Amino acid sequence: MKDQNQSFQKTKPKHNREANKLEVMRDTLSLSQQHCDLLEYCDVLVKHLTPDELTNYLNSDETFFGFGYGGSESMTLFLEKPGSGKFVRKVLSERLITPKWGREGTNVMLPPCAKAKSQTQYLMNLPDLVKPLFPQVLNVIEREQTVTEDGSTIYEYIYDMTFVAGIEVSQFVRRCNPSKEIVAALYCVIFRLLNEKIHSQHRRKMSQPTLEQSYFTKIEKRLALAQETAPITFSDSLLKSEDIMINGKRMRNLPRLLREFRENPIYHSILEPKFHSLVMGDTNTENIKIGNIEPLLRQYDNFSVTNPPFTAEDIEIRFLDPRAIGFYENGVDTNADDPMYDNKPWHNSLGNYDKIHGEHFDLAYQLHREIPHILLAFDEENPYELAYSGIEEHFSEVMTAAWKLDNPDSDVNQNDPNWLIRFVFLMGTHFMAMPPYHFSKNNDGILIDNAHQQKRPLAIYVEGIKWLNLTLDMLEGKIDEFHGIPVPDLKIFNHEPVTGKLPLDYAENQSDERSAPAFQRAAK
Repeated sequence: MKDQNQSFQKTKPKHNREANKLEVMRDTLSLSQQHCDLLEYCDVLVKHLTPDELTNYLNSDETFFGFGYGGSESMTLFLEKPGSGKFVRKVLSERLITPKWGREGTNVMLPPCAKAKSQTQYLMNLPDLVKPLFPQVLNVIEREQTVTEDGSTIYEYIYDMTFVAGIEVSQFVRRCNPSKEIVAALYCVIFRLLNEKIHSQHRRKMSQPTLEQSYFTKIEKRLALAQETAPITFSDSLLKSEDIMINGKRMRNLPRLLREFRENPIYHSILEPKFHSLVMGDTNTENIKIGNIEPLLRQYDNFSVTNPPFTAEDIEIRFLDPRAIGFYENGVDTNADDPMYDNKPWHNSLGNYDKIHGEHFDLAYQLHREIPHILLAFDEENPYELAYSGIEEHFSEVMTAAWKLDNPDSDVNQNDPNWLIRFVFLMGTHFMAMPPYHFSKNNDGILIDNAHQQKRPLAIYVEGIKWLNLTLDMLEGKIDEFHGIPVPDLKIFNHEPVTGKLPLDYAENQSDERSAPAFQRAAK
């Protein structure tokens, strides 16, 4: 590994030398569609970065051949150099980060640059059994650069990794339009791999509760950062209202949700994990790569979702970009956390994350009688519709097969009997903590603070509200089944349960048409 204080040699990148902005490179870079989608990625992060600025991250013997597509405000470069072949460079730079993360942040508020440092340490310290499932760290650079005449500096953390060939699961879905059965089978393979290979490592009992640190306080801190970043969009009117109207249905908003979760010790006993383990930590399907898609593209007769004609080894599943922030005890990272944290493949589909991240939706937001009203409608023609429409029909069989739920002695049945409620709870907490990673800037690198320009983090907030409301409805005994899985009968409250397929925007109250404002969906 090279000296961590080294800088890159100043060089012109070996690509389009005439372009002034990255947006116009599309026709001249000949970028591999398998590995990047330049225009989409620029919309997310680096629209305002010029080719000359890109040279700050390249050496003279390196050829740039594309950007990675993803979130968390990192810039991912695909590079190649003689004698070494292709490799990946992850750039975490304060110049590219939208929210004002404090440099001294720790734990759930670890800023992206420091988080990247944790990721390299995570990858280098993985158990030997699972190291082949992840990329290998090749080189690390930490540096501060003076960027203005007054001497102010930016901190950057940059690391190189081995190139993992293939296509990310989310891109496979977007580009290949597989059937929902293929996607469900892919999920089954992924969840089985995580359960058997990853969550079996570093198991430990916690010395203190998980809920407050990992979920409740984390949500509050992340949304405070969102408010600091976009105080108009994430105003007190949104964040402090007790109730919220989403698509005409009244739901509990953040203050009421957190209060009800915190004040009931019975809820704590149900939602607390029984153990921690090694976790990948960010199984968003943008971070799961398929090395061999050929088995997924075949036509099969009598295809079985739960026993597909391919394994994780056959399709060469690999994990990218781990969260690498474990649970903290006495100020020390334990390198382990709640294994339910790795449920994110479902958040891409059931949780609408892919549609939200790609901005395949319209949204309108208005305050009416001191209650936030949000209308959100997904585009009927979006690149995920074919693969994800109806995928909930396979939720029960996928989880049963992957976690051996039909065996009373299985690991999940023995150690996490309330897994379904915890699954829904973590779906909600994932979304509620994500807005700071999804703000958008315009072509000049300026954040426009309104609901139209920042509809993505706002939609993510809405999704979190829906899932946390669903969690409380389950805890209150109002629902007895979720996509074919019975909800545990906890007998905490005495309610008539709702039976059958449950829409994700279910709320405890009927819509109040009299209080709903008349306004149209925002134009795209």
